[in-house]
Amino acid sequence: MAKIADVLAENNLDAYVAYDSSDNEDMRYLSGFLATDPYIYVCKKDGGEFLIVSSMEELRARRESPCSIVTRTAAGFAELLQETGDVELATARMIQNFCGNRLLVPYSMPIGFAHALEKTTEISVDRDTVLSMRAKKTADEIEKIRAVQKKNEAGVALAVDAVRKAEVDENGGLLFEDSPLTSKRLRAIMHEAFFRMGLDDKDTIASCGADTALPHAKGEGQLFANQPIVLDVFPRDIETGYFADMTRTISKGKPSDEICRMYEVVHEAKELAISLIRAGVSGADVHNAAADYFAEKGYVTAGTSGFIHSLGHGVGLAIHENPSLSVRGGILEEGNVVTVEPGLYYPGIGGVRLEDMGAVTEDGFDRFTTFEEELIVV
Repeated sequence: MAKIADVLAENNLDAYVAYDSSDNEDMRYLSGFLATDPYIYVCKKDGGEFLIVSSMEELRARRESPCSIVTRTAAGFAELLQETGDVELATARMIQNFCGNRLLVPYSMPIGFAHALEKTTEISVDRDTVLSMRAKKTADEIEKIRAVQKKNEAGVALAVDAVRKAEVDENGGLLFEDSPLTSKRLRAIMHEAFFRMGLDDKDTIASCGADTALPHAKGEGQLFANQPIVLDVFPRDIETGYFADMTRTISKGKPSDEICRMYEVVHEAKELAISLIRAGVSGADVHNAAADYFAEKGYVTAGTSGFIHSLGHGVGLAIHENPSLSVRGGILEEGNVVTVEPGLYYPGIGGVRLEDMGAVTEDGFDRFTTFEEELIVV
């Protein structure tokens, strides 16, 4: 990886070393290899990339990873273990022998192993290099995320259709196929569809009524007519590891006038923000434009009311990654994939959030989201 090699050269370091499983997004990104047990990724100062894996994983790693593969046996682990009698110290010595004495390690390295590595080498900690690399997507990554979003929309469509087809009981509660339509059931409809499409989802939001004033309330209990229902859905493709993210606010029947007005203004703020996005613009400027628009329309933010979160975030192998559309957001680059998700939240009234996702281009925003945007479903 050229960017890692550049950092190594600038700081006179021998290698970058990461030790984790592929549950760590940086490991998956750098190695292209999936393993539930920890393995070692190495980038040397000449740019050469290696994985050090168990003999059991050698053939699979050669098939899956673009890195050169070295087994622990070939790297001398067994002899070092016999000499030291300590697995972590033997691993650290193996790394020293393979990489050199001056290493760069990720901020996420397990602290116990970092202490073992410090006994044999000099280590420096890196926070941002791989995160910045991940933030700028390749054309292949962009298409993978676009594909997940297409599946995401298919799952959300089933949830919206269930609300649309629901009957209303004497208390205003929604009934679907003769049973109460609850937040949990709406999530299950999407979850089952995602499972069939090779996606998994976690913490999907399907909140209603008062809960919609709490941005991350998952929602519970029966859904009701004439009240806002916020669907914030962010599944991950199991095969590729990439996420999608989308939010829609709907209502079975007309909600209060306050919610209708909030919906209109949130939609306008989203479209304004999207019109400003392009390479070279700062995420802070885009966020502030949306915040200023809300203020101009009379929506005051104070404490837990109003526009109380950042406008958006990067999406990739993690659901939240760089860059940020926030008061501290930096300059956007071509290839960034970001969400735009303005929202208004007022306890006692409810909340509205709308979210689209797309890629930053030289002259605009390549919007992946095509899903309908209608508040009232009947």
